[in-house]
Amino acid sequence: MVTAKETKQSTVEPAKWSFSADGKLLSLDDFLEAHRKQGIFYEGKEQWLKGVTKVSWENFFLVCTEELDDISQRAAKMLICYCLEIVEDVASRIRGTISPAKITDAMKREFEEQYENRIYQFQWAMRHEAVREAVTNAVLNRWGR
Repeated sequence: MVTAKETKQSTVEPAKWSFSADGKLLSLDDFLEAHRKQGIFYEGKEQWLKGVTKVSWENFFLVCTEELDDISQRAAKMLICYCLEIVEDVASRIRGTISPAKITDAMKREFEEQYENRIYQFQWAMRHEAVREAVTNAVLNRWGR
């Protein structure tokens, strides 16, 4: 049985986030380009992503496979935006001052090991080095260290 919590659907604007490790301004595209130069992204054809422009809970596992060896720069960007959308949704329901620790605690409470669970999907995507680094940097730069 699928249970859905009411969540606010939003579209993450990467321009309002900084993806640098040192707190300086760094765009998502520049962050991803630096990782592309390190050769960590899949660079072949992506027939399975034809027509996919945004990750949702319905198409998540089409974009983020178990092996993570076919995550392209384009797929990583969509996954990062999806993860930040989840973070923003969780943060919007936190009372008081928001911090990375409070976000983590709230996510732990909402986690269920089910494919439809967005927190489960978040954890799944965070296994990818570039996704994990980008999301972690963005959260720390926005809500403190």
